[in-house]
Amino acid sequence: MAHILVIDDDACMRQVLATCLVGFGHSVEMAMDGEAGLKLADANVTDLILSDVEMPLMNGISLCEHLQGDPVRRHLPVLLMSGRMNREVQLHAERAGARAVLSKPFTWDQLQAHLDRFLPAGV
Repeated sequence: MAHILVIDDDACMRQVLATCLVGFGHSVEMAMDGEAGLKLADANVTDLILSDVEMPLMNGISLCEHLQGDPVRRHLPVLLMSGRMNREVQLHAERAGARAVLSKPFTWDQLQAHLDRFLPAGV
């Protein structure tokens, strides 16, 4: 079981993702923006972050950049989600350190495949 931090400014999306991830057998914490997400990541053991790209206060790209600048947390896998997926978003995400970008809407099978790929073995 992994501990996954879901960051999205849409409360319904956070809840749907949390329900799905718990159904996959993981524990979940939720935050409504990147700043709140960073605080939760500091305070708790987190195995993976699933974050929206477009959010107020701190977007998903800035979140990745902050994590990459921290030697303790730079290893933390971040999967970004975007409803406006294009090559520019993909390039910014890669440069910022995101492991992958899921294009919204995505299927639960696609999410599970990414989790299997990026979660540490044995969690």
